[in-house]
Amino acid sequence: MLAAGCTQPSSGSGGGGSGGVNSWTVNPAVVDPATTSDPQALNVAYGPTGTPRGELAVMLHGTGSNPQAHYEIAANLRARGFHVILLRYSASLGTLGACPDSGALSFPDCHRQFRSETIFGAGVTDPDGNTYDHPTANISQADSVSNRLLKLVDFLDGFAPTKGWDQFQQSTGGTCDTVNATYGVCDLDWSKVSALGHSQGAGVVLYLGKFFDLNAIGLLSGPFDSFEDGSNHTVAPWITEGGMDTPASDIRSLTHLVDYSLGRIRSALDALGVAGPEVDFASGPPYGSNRLVTSAGSTCPWDASRGHNSTAVDVCSPDYLYYDAWSALAGA
Repeated sequence: MLAAGCTQPSSGSGGGGSGGVNSWTVNPAVVDPATTSDPQALNVAYGPTGTPRGELAVMLHGTGSNPQAHYEIAANLRARGFHVILLRYSASLGTLGACPDSGALSFPDCHRQFRSETIFGAGVTDPDGNTYDHPTANISQADSVSNRLLKLVDFLDGFAPTKGWDQFQQSTGGTCDTVNATYGVCDLDWSKVSALGHSQGAGVVLYLGKFFDLNAIGLLSGPFDSFEDGSNHTVAPWITEGGMDTPASDIRSLTHLVDYSLGRIRSALDALGVAGPEVDFASGPPYGSNRLVTSAGSTCPWDASRGHNSTAVDVCSPDYLYYDAWSALAGA
């Protein structure tokens, strides 16, 4: 029986996230009833159309956006052999709203608390044994990125057991080897996960890399994890202290040169030690740098932040322009 809120794979075209071959759309509340129902902004998952590479690409949207903004990224990565998840998560509160520059002295560790709550949930102990509860984020354990992602992969494995989703879990022969005690579901094999994020999503996937050695981290128009005072930037302590599980060599970025937060992004990338110099994406692969930039025009029909959104959002990204760059960010 087809689960309510989940679209069955069809035999039609798989382009554009339209529900074609090996594609699924899933209401988060179908995966976990404790999760906030979101029938207008669904999770989207895809099997590969190219030669399968045994890797999962997870894409996180920006503030106030949704997974449906990134069908082009999904189409590109599945053509490169990735399984792909466009994950819906709690992103109504933006980074600059949660951690305004005025808090540089009074709340210097704001970004850590905000990212931790987004990924693990308010009051949930992270893998290092620390617990945080950001004063304004209000993200429950059920609505955390970890709960949503782990349970979605488990759901997909049960719903489409022949489509290879189990290879991204810590399991052997269909039997789970490691249950995540916090979320009550089989844990992921994070070494097979390439995590990409746009805007706020960039900061979220980067924070994942603090605890897990990911296959790759792709930062699109982010992260924003620094305080700004004129031309001066104070990068969040969780970045400057080091200790990332994902090495800087596996962290890559694509940034527009007219991005309104270019200074914040550059300061964070510098502190992370992401290899430069800045290289125009149009030079084509192999890039010889992990810091890609663009000045290409945007196709946004709205929005004063056209450069910011053009690196990842379908309606703002000229068709196929960034395919090689997106693939590089995913580690392909």
